[in-house]
Amino acid sequence: MATAMTAVKDLMPGMIIGEPVLSPTGKVLLGKDIVIAPRTISLLMMWNVSHVFVVSDSPDGPPAEQASPEQAPATPGRVTEEFTTFFKEYDGLITTTAQSFNFIRNSRQIPIQELKDTSFSIYSTVLSTGPAIMDYLLVSDYNLADKVTRHSVMVAFISSIIGRKLKFSDDQIKVLILAGLLHDVGKLVIAKDGEPEPKAHVIHGGKLLQHVPSLPQEVLFSALQHHEWMDGSGVPLGSAGEKIHPYARIIAVADFFHQHAYAAENANPFPVLTYMAKELFDKLDQGICQPFIRHVRDCLTNSPVLLNDGRTGQVIFFNPNHLDKPIIKTHTGTIIDLTTTKNIFIQRLVAQDCLANAN
Repeated sequence: MATAMTAVKDLMPGMIIGEPVLSPTGKVLLGKDIVIAPRTISLLMMWNVSHVFVVSDSPDGPPAEQASPEQAPATPGRVTEEFTTFFKEYDGLITTTAQSFNFIRNSRQIPIQELKDTSFSIYSTVLSTGPAIMDYLLVSDYNLADKVTRHSVMVAFISSIIGRKLKFSDDQIKVLILAGLLHDVGKLVIAKDGEPEPKAHVIHGGKLLQHVPSLPQEVLFSALQHHEWMDGSGVPLGSAGEKIHPYARIIAVADFFHQHAYAAENANPFPVLTYMAKELFDKLDQGICQPFIRHVRDCLTNSPVLLNDGRTGQVIFFNPNHLDKPIIKTHTGTIIDLTTTKNIFIQRLVAQDCLANAN
């Protein structure tokens, strides 16, 4: 029988699982030919599975919809209540951050209390939203705010996820979020036609932050050192290893991931995972980078993607040495190993429903 990839949120009791549902480690969560019940849907959601293959001509339920790029949950009419709530919260956080950043541009002063309030709001959102967080963050949305504002908010969110993976305390995560918000603050006072290199905005950021009352020192160190590399080849001072503050090492991972996963019009985190794992092995703190890479990889398993030839499919397994070339099952049932298939690659995510489950 034919199968069709269907979003878990669109499943109905009576539909039939068309292909085994696998965990990130390859364990079978649900076998083929299982009739979907309300409890089945609840389990899939608990496991952070976003899409499954169902029998398209099941007599016990209506035909499953075939996934397509237009079905990404960025459309308000198709999102869950949790996603909608997060969308509103995120939009508000972008707005308040943009207001604070405009104040910095105009006055060269840091509205520290307002930014602490924003950091606490991000922290509260991370705790309350659940797996919808990265679903939204991985869907490109460049029109909400200027580049510096959006990047800073994204780095704050990603840093908080890393902090939770590393078992940071609540107070530590709050400071880490503030550090993420302010890591690029120096860019706000640099003229568009001047000093584009990283060293310039790092130095300007340090000057802005060094005399701010009640500013945690971790925030200042993060602004000064997030472009330092573990091998000593970074800027501004060429600090290496343990001389780089742990918060700055976290922000370096979050900063690099966001800058490169969102470099194009649509989010594509797959190539950057391989680059971070291999090319930056001596530059990023691997005690931070590797757990984050594994977490992103696990969350991308079962995610729907669009291939460059126009086909949609689902990531079913990652090749450990080629994270940018996972094994894909297309909506027609074809299995494609991207490591052995020339001229076919992932163009972008169609939708994503996890990464924030960092407990």
